[in-house]
Amino acid sequence: MAELTDLDKRVLTEIQAHFPVAPAPYAVLAERVGATEADVHASVLTMKRDEVIRRIGAIFDSHRLGYRSTLCAIAVPRERVDEVASLIGCYPNVTHNYLREDRYNIWFTLIAESAQRIEQILIEIAAATRIEDILDLPAIRLFKIRVDFDLTGSREGRGEAPPIMKPAETEAVTLSDDEKALARLLQDDLPETLTPFADLAARLRDRGVDVTEEWVIERTAAWVENGVIRRFGAAIKHHKTGFASNAMGVWTAPEDRIEEVGAIMASFEEVSHCYERPKAPTWPANMYTMIHGRSREECEDVARRIREATGLPEPRLLYSVREFKKTSMRYFAE
Repeated sequence: MAELTDLDKRVLTEIQAHFPVAPAPYAVLAERVGATEADVHASVLTMKRDEVIRRIGAIFDSHRLGYRSTLCAIAVPRERVDEVASLIGCYPNVTHNYLREDRYNIWFTLIAESAQRIEQILIEIAAATRIEDILDLPAIRLFKIRVDFDLTGSREGRGEAPPIMKPAETEAVTLSDDEKALARLLQDDLPETLTPFADLAARLRDRGVDVTEEWVIERTAAWVENGVIRRFGAAIKHHKTGFASNAMGVWTAPEDRIEEVGAIMASFEEVSHCYERPKAPTWPANMYTMIHGRSREECEDVARRIREATGLPEPRLLYSVREFKKTSMRYFAE
């Protein structure tokens, strides 16, 4: 766990979901947290040096860019976990790859340009591993994605659930070549200067894309506003901030209560992700919540409160044991 100052905690709570898209973002942050621009900038650089912050940049909505995504799980014999995890992680389409406590023990996310490509990758993984017991669980309804930890203790335990989305029905946008060039840069870590968007414009001009800082800011802000960018902010290492435990809560809900219980689950601050996913013959669950806490006991308490609020049966809590891979998808890298 990193040693965070009060300023670090205020800054990190602000920038996980809302890093300012502005000519002088650290000056904007300084006004929000009651500090100087120099002190806020130094705080961010220190947290990056201490690996509290993985990167600052855009998390794109894959469906808005015309891509498809799914959550997968594979039942791997204990003695083959490292081998199979390594094979799965070699695919650039795999962004997250975890060992969890269950018979289906390796869980990974797949993003590709089409559902057909996802199907082909899963066929390849089954052939290479000689394991056909693989779950393919694309999101049916999305109730919440907000990886945004409160390090100041100022938030309530429940909030307002966001609007429900159906990823498969999401309308994709068409980007120009200049916009794709910007999207490629926004997937990286922002330049560490006081004027990162001016630096992005300069990098684009170096690559033959004739744009200004104003254009970069306007395009980025518009994508945040219309949901093409799902989150523009800091990706953090949770355990470095004290949130050492996370469990994927796997629930079974009646079909006629999906939207009701999804909204309740999404209202919990400790829940970062909430989805409806399809059932499978070997896997009856249809609701998923990512629960974060400082300990297993905290995660279990959140699950208990969700259960009491929804009236659902006891969930399976699949704790993360190892992180094999955690990265962002590289869109338009074909």
